Amino acid sequence: MPSIQAKMISGIFKLAGVNKMLDKQGADFEKLLEKYQEKQKKPLKIPYDKMKQFDIQTEEIGGTTCYTIAQKGKEPEKAVLYLFGGGYILPPDPGDLILCGQIARECQAKVWFPLYPMAPEHRLVETLQSTLSVYQAISLCVYIKQERPDVPFPARLVLQSPGLQVPPSKKQREEMEKKKKKDVMIPPSFFDNIAPVLATGDEAYLLSPMLYDLAGFPPIDLFYGTREVMMAYLSDFEKVCQRYGVKLHVHVGEGMMHCWGAMEFMPEAKAVRQEYFKALD
Repeated sequence: MPSIQAKMISGIFKLAGVNKMLDKQGADFEKLLEKYQEKQKKPLKIPYDKMKQFDIQTEEIGGTTCYTIAQKGKEPEKAVLYLFGGGYILPPDPGDLILCGQIARECQAKVWFPLYPMAPEHRLVETLQSTLSVYQAISLCVYIKQERPDVPFPARLVLQSPGLQVPPSKKQREEMEKKKKKDVMIPPSFFDNIAPVLATGDEAYLLSPMLYDLAGFPPIDLFYGTREVMMAYLSDFEKVCQRYGVKLHVHVGEGMMHCWGAMEFMPEAKAVRQEYFKALD
């Protein structure tokens, strides 16, 4: 059963109407994108007071601003690339950096945190190209295999609530509709609306990694909550990984909302972060 804190945060999201806000159509959806575009221009606040034990540096890599986080006085050999979520439209917040610090400490690693360009000003392929020298998640692996086979894959992918086929298939969309009332964050319509904003034509393959040949991909740890519409991808993705011989470890948060691991004060978030660390170790 979800904790009191989990129920509270879910209730806050529901009262705030986050789901309804993302369920806009046409001109209203375009206005929403413009609103997020303004948020993207605001500088990321670094919570130095909560990260005194870490060395936080900023550098430009291939035109992309990238933070590096490591424990002070240490030069770890392991590197972790942290990619914030938000559907390529929502910018990161201080909590992302705090989680990067936790990963750096628990996994004895140097964490690379690129501020990749976002939609609607930038297309998905621009995001992938700008961060190729730093690296980026499952879509980047697809891009590397298709466009840059000379670039090696990472050792492992750890994915929290990823959108694996955008727009979803008819079957996936039907499953999403069944879960719609339980998801306080993401409406099924969002995937249809955001797809043409991110990629069209020859670039559209980047939106649906599960439709691509994943042979040779690294092991994947996948996290979904039972109260999020993206759970609709899970059964299909399990079959895809089995077909191409990709090792897949699925973590399901019972009663959990989309990206619950980001809600640091929830007991369930603290617990699932231990699973992140173990997967990355």
